[in-house]
Amino acid sequence: MNSLRLHGGRVFEAARNLGRHWLDILDFSANINPLGQPRGLKRALFADFERSLHYPEVQAESLSEKLAEIHELPAAHFLPGAGSTPQFHLLARSLDLKNPVIVGPAFAEYEAALQRAGIRARYVLTREEDDWLLNPETLDRLFKKKPGAVFLANPANPTGRLTPYELLLELAEECRRREIWLLLDEAFIDFTEKGRSLTPQTAKNRRLVVFRSLTKIFALPGLRLAFLAAHPRLTARLARLTEPWPLSSLAISAGLFCLSQANFKRDTLKGLKIFKRRLLKILEGLDLGRVYPSEANYVLMRLKSSLNPRSILDHLYQDGILVRDASNFHGLKAGFLRLAVRPAKESARLADSLKLFPTRE
Repeated sequence: MNSLRLHGGRVFEAARNLGRHWLDILDFSANINPLGQPRGLKRALFADFERSLHYPEVQAESLSEKLAEIHELPAAHFLPGAGSTPQFHLLARSLDLKNPVIVGPAFAEYEAALQRAGIRARYVLTREEDDWLLNPETLDRLFKKKPGAVFLANPANPTGRLTPYELLLELAEECRRREIWLLLDEAFIDFTEKGRSLTPQTAKNRRLVVFRSLTKIFALPGLRLAFLAAHPRLTARLARLTEPWPLSSLAISAGLFCLSQANFKRDTLKGLKIFKRRLLKILEGLDLGRVYPSEANYVLMRLKSSLNPRSILDHLYQDGILVRDASNFHGLKAGFLRLAVRPAKESARLADSLKLFPTRE
């Protein structure tokens, strides 16, 4: 497999390779809510199961209406989809994305979508000496490249850094003024305490597209559920280019149920803070390398040069623990790992396994 397209979350593949049940695999490679799915979801899906006897809504209209209620925008601003990745590809083949620039290190699917559309991407990288935080100097370097489109994640993946809101507004306004597409991936913003979505800005900024994931916050990666928000003229155009029935009836039911759980995000942030503190304490105690600041539900780590990253990853893999090798993120190299925040018991098992790793400084 092309290393550009490697992702985390390959639990079933690991289970087959190791001859273990998939429930025995611990996944620190995919950044899914460590608290799991909202209570009552299974019961709600069972109650709605007979909806699968019929074709689903052509464009998941009821989900758009629910999103409109939550975000206080007309439903025409929203386009649900089966994960954000298909929507990246949709945008790449639908818009005139001249000279796109990706702010990195970044998720590989932005570049993959552009490549498939025959478009070459360039990068502007945040800097390790700034703890990977996007700042005004980064934006200066960005605009010097005269982009026609900008891909940016907030918080960033794999670094977990959250761009200051005022700076983000400044970027969005400057892109609008210069007629630059700003394609903003907010897949993990629900895990941040201070993160503010730019979704409301789509009402007045026709050059802004915001991608939101329901997969991550509601722990639904197997159902594939996301949406984008943009000006209604653009979403109408994209809807015409989207295949009918992008979401199954059960995926729509899951989305409607999860979006109705008013306190779920609050409870997630409370639990996440505890689990993250535990993971950071473990990594600090093991002294394997540098862990960078992160406002998201994952952390980026750079191993000490004396440690062999491939050996550590293989050791954990054989122990049924998946960790994301971050070396194939543009701008990073061998020795960078990304670890999702997981429940305390899973972090304890990670610690026990790393303590048995034979190679030490």
